[in-house]
Amino acid sequence: MSQIEVAQIIEQIKQEITVDSNGQGKASIRATARLADVQDSSLRRALLSAALQPSALAQSLIQQGFTPAALETWNEGIPDMGVAAVIEYYAFDAGRHCKQQARLVCKAFNRIGVRAWMQDIMGWTKPATQPQEQSSTPALPPVEQRLHTLVLAMKTLAELTGGKLNPYMEQQFKDYAGNLLAEHNRKLLTPSEERWLGVVNFAESELGKKVPLSGAHYRGHLGTWVRTFYPQLGDRQETRLVNGVQQPIYVYACHEPAVADGLTKAIEEFFAHPSPSAALRQAGAFASKKEKVSV
Repeated sequence: MSQIEVAQIIEQIKQEITVDSNGQGKASIRATARLADVQDSSLRRALLSAALQPSALAQSLIQQGFTPAALETWNEGIPDMGVAAVIEYYAFDAGRHCKQQARLVCKAFNRIGVRAWMQDIMGWTKPATQPQEQSSTPALPPVEQRLHTLVLAMKTLAELTGGKLNPYMEQQFKDYAGNLLAEHNRKLLTPSEERWLGVVNFAESELGKKVPLSGAHYRGHLGTWVRTFYPQLGDRQETRLVNGVQQPIYVYACHEPAVADGLTKAIEEFFAHPSPSAALRQAGAFASKKEKVSV
């Protein structure tokens, strides 16, 4: 038998070979028998004998790791690795029952493998992999979730302190919640990418500074410092909660890079100065009484 005749047999059994979406092939018992040049009824009996009195073929397959239970299911189709094992048996291990055709087929398979051969004749191609989604830009949780987390945090703190929560800390929580809702409502009414922050809020949330309530770098002096030495950053005022009281405060367009850079520079200078109040007094910041405006 020649390779041409083998190719003709392959063409004849093509309809009895399948390849699944993962590229794993199967051939019917008839197709496998045609490749090995044996009767399909003989091959079926040899496979079904595995559970009771295994035939020489069944024993060979079991030794290669195929279970008797698996061999019984091959009546519905032999997996590609099983096809290779059956043909190899009839090519070299069947004694006087070895077949020349099985050797030719085995040689052809050895070049590329049974699975690749099945994939080739069935025109199977590997599905294109889906491109991995790029990680999205980190975003804050919804306002409702942040408020819920805040409430739980206050509850936990109250339990830990026996209900004796620091009044200032409690008021800070309330101010934060109120301003958070106000900011959320403002965005709903006028959707935009604008971010208007007070200088203290900017210093703590954007720069990680801790602005004290008293001392040389008192938070009230920080606002005066910005208005005195950096008036070009703006003079917009909004009413917001400060220590539980609605008060007008200066807010700055932190969505504008020039303003954000100016605030950063002003804050760094303020904290680097040994006596900001002296510098402000020398600049005349406290020379005249003005309407009280918070920061």
